[in-house]
Amino acid sequence: MKALLFKISLLIIVISLSVVTPGSPIRTKTVEAAGTTYYVDATAGNDANTGTSSTNAWRTLPKVNSTIFSPGDRILLKSGSIWNNQYLDLQGSGTSGSPIVVDSYGSGSKPLINFGDTEVEGDGFGVRLKNVSYWEINNLEITSGQHATDRKRSGILVLGEGTGAGAFQHIYIRNNDIHDVFGTNRRTGGINFYARGSNWMPESTWDDVLIENNTVINVADTGIQVMTDAFFNASWTHKFNAFTNVVIRDNYVERIHRDGILVRSSISPLIEYNTTNEIGVSSDVNTSIVSYLDPIYVVAAQWAYATTGAVFQNNEAFNTKVINGDGQAWDFDIDVYNSIYQYNFSHHNEGGALLVMNNTDGNIFRYNISQNDGDAFGTFDLVNNGGNLYVYNNVIYRTNGTYNLLTEGSNTGMAYYSNNIFYNMGSGNYEVGPNVQYDSNLFYGANTGTANDPNKVVGNPLFVNGGGASSFATADAYKLNPASPAINKGKSITGNGGRDFFGNPLYNGIPDIGVHEYTGSVPVPVTLFSDTFEDGNANGWTTSGGSWAVQSDGTLSYVQSAISGEFIAYAGDIAWTDYSVEADIKIISNGGNAGILFRYQDANNFYMLRLNDTSNTVDLYKKKAGTLQLLTSASSPISAGQFIRLKASISGGNITGYVNGTWALTWAGNPAELQTGKIGLRSHSTLASYDNVRVFQ
Repeated sequence: MKALLFKISLLIIVISLSVVTPGSPIRTKTVEAAGTTYYVDATAGNDANTGTSSTNAWRTLPKVNSTIFSPGDRILLKSGSIWNNQYLDLQGSGTSGSPIVVDSYGSGSKPLINFGDTEVEGDGFGVRLKNVSYWEINNLEITSGQHATDRKRSGILVLGEGTGAGAFQHIYIRNNDIHDVFGTNRRTGGINFYARGSNWMPESTWDDVLIENNTVINVADTGIQVMTDAFFNASWTHKFNAFTNVVIRDNYVERIHRDGILVRSSISPLIEYNTTNEIGVSSDVNTSIVSYLDPIYVVAAQWAYATTGAVFQNNEAFNTKVINGDGQAWDFDIDVYNSIYQYNFSHHNEGGALLVMNNTDGNIFRYNISQNDGDAFGTFDLVNNGGNLYVYNNVIYRTNGTYNLLTEGSNTGMAYYSNNIFYNMGSGNYEVGPNVQYDSNLFYGANTGTANDPNKVVGNPLFVNGGGASSFATADAYKLNPASPAINKGKSITGNGGRDFFGNPLYNGIPDIGVHEYTGSVPVPVTLFSDTFEDGNANGWTTSGGSWAVQSDGTLSYVQSAISGEFIAYAGDIAWTDYSVEADIKIISNGGNAGILFRYQDANNFYMLRLNDTSNTVDLYKKKAGTLQLLTSASSPISAGQFIRLKASISGGNITGYVNGTWALTWAGNPAELQTGKIGLRSHSTLASYDNVRVFQ
């Protein structure tokens, strides 16, 4: 009786300690089960042993499979052990704070499970967790090798199916090496979470999934994935939230038959610090033995489907293949909303950088580097996109002969491109139209004049070592040099993530364009020459034709007053090479023209940027050996009788023109022509005034 009263009293105490007052921060402490540690040694063990010490270890994996484990238990496989034609099919569930753990012990190589051509209920696997919770699988090597049997195979299979299926918790897969596993369809592969079943079966979900620091090499069908059959079963409800609190981190995935890393039906998954290489029909397999692999038509390296709030960051993807389509590094696929790709590095993916599929909206692509990705479908391929896409502060670097569009518009929503650097040494162009909008991007190379960007910067971004990144670790190549024209030229974006690609806080004053928010001091341009004519003279200027004098024109300015012929005034150093020249210019004669000269060698050899009041254009000319040639022209409202600020910048053979501080035109020419020269002022049969002339580097 005393014992019974004691137990009742103890129960009352425990219950009273477990009560939490509403709103109180006090929570009951999770009690961890002590559990039992079991040892398995493929060489020295014996299944007749208790298994509870390293000297009394079990021998085989079937012995492990026959045991129903309890919270806090540990199953330790001896390092260096090999189990051929065996597998782990684990039973029992842990509890919160007391998971069941599979791990290794001893020194040497990871314990190897070669499950060969074995199967259970039609599935081949190295490890299976079916209808269980609170398990952690660590530090195993798993393979099957090549077999002629057409079978579903996965290295690690986490399965919810049939009796016992339901809402599962806490499955951690860490530090495992999986290789040479060949399954028959896309629901197989390296590490596979799978809610499987028909309408009349209970549906499965998972919360708290961690897939971390694994290698998955040479597998079919998919490297790492979370998958549900909810899309095929009308009575199942978790089409978009079958997986919650998912983290896929620090995995290396290589030579995969279909996709690299794929998350489906997830809420706010985090996919970070992963590397994928050779994705898409890339498995090294003897097809005379393994002849049943699925035909593959489209793949992507790392992507989401039917998911909200995904974050893919600090990942690297390269060598993804185009088969019949796709082939991109990243993909906002069908029914992906409010998700982000940020701080990622992609290169040499045949399909391009980003695919966007239908029924997507509110997705963001920011602070990513795409270096020489392929061009099969353009850098950005927006397919039936139903909503808005925000693309900002990325670097798109192309020297590999691309020819398709570097940008693309949304179909029914808007694609917004802001603060991006497009380094375009191919012939690729930029889409224009009602469903694409540009603001404050930097364009360099081909087709810089296509995009209608009111605040564009045109010129070489001056990367530290553009094109020189060979891996994520060498992405410093895309930092900006102090003289970069991308510094302090971007637009401020709310909710920008708070840091750039390199971890620098945003912003350091005025935002920068590209992935690097420059943190050093920006050099002040060096002025080579200036003249405001406020001293009342034009000392240093030499004239050729016309009638030139400093006169009052509101303020003192340099006025040319002849009305017939070519009129030139020039100054500076014949040795000047790359520089900018700007001046305030007023056309006095209606229908006249006047401009600035640069790399002026003599009256028969120079470049000229001029304002044309007849055609309302700004025109770029080259005069070589006395022949004047129009290089390019752009519309620009010209008002005779008003000063207009005109600027020309030349670097090598690249020339950029600005009117009143806004980009107007760009031309890429032969850097061997007119390599050096002075600056000048010119009009033809036009009265004109010039003021505030400045030359700077």
